[in-house]
Amino acid sequence: MGAPAHGGRREGGPAAGGVPVSDSEIFHQDPLWDEGGDLPGALEALLTAAGEVLDLARLRELTGLGDGALQQGIEKLQERLSGACGLRLLEVGGGWRMATSPVYREMVARLVTTTRSGKLTPAQIEALAIIAYRQPVTITELNAIRGVTSSANQVKSLMERQLIIPAGRKPVVGRPMTYATTQAFLLHFGLKSLHDLPQLEDFGEGRLEVQALAALEPPMPEDGLFGEGAMIHEDLPAGEEAP
Repeated sequence: MGAPAHGGRREGGPAAGGVPVSDSEIFHQDPLWDEGGDLPGALEALLTAAGEVLDLARLRELTGLGDGALQQGIEKLQERLSGACGLRLLEVGGGWRMATSPVYREMVARLVTTTRSGKLTPAQIEALAIIAYRQPVTITELNAIRGVTSSANQVKSLMERQLIIPAGRKPVVGRPMTYATTQAFLLHFGLKSLHDLPQLEDFGEGRLEVQALAALEPPMPEDGLFGEGAMIHEDLPAGEEAP
């Protein structure tokens, strides 16, 4: 029985003779995997080199394999990295990405102190927290909640860092633009989805959104080994810097 043509979506199903073929069998038949057929190793290489979150759709395109085989490969890679290894596999924003192990947190922190692009300022955290919990939000609404005359600089800087994006115009007079968070926001704060944001009732009085967001420990900054965003830290605390 010949192997399926490379490049299409590979799902388990009947073969030419009516015999069911599993995703794992397709994996071993594909010439792409002749060298040992190490799918977990291939996924580790792809995720490390990508420097960004890869979801199942993207992994299907890159490998030609179906969801079943890919899920199995992800699980095996997680098992492989759960031991004495300097890397971890993080599930975030509907996909996966490589991160450095918190075991080596202090050592890695020494490396990135001169390369990190800078952490969020208090004003940026305040604006981002309000957007995260109340999105979509207009700049006028953001100003009113913050009690300031202008949040334009914070919105601009957060967009430059790709933490927020325009989310359409609000159907009111003047049709102002609204803003919402991005997948990069989830990645920065180590969240799988917005549902993983801290519950506001867990915090005391004051600006609850800001307290909640500041309580999260964001991963390592977006500087890495294979270009921007290639490597992050699983558990590196947040800090402050001048605007």
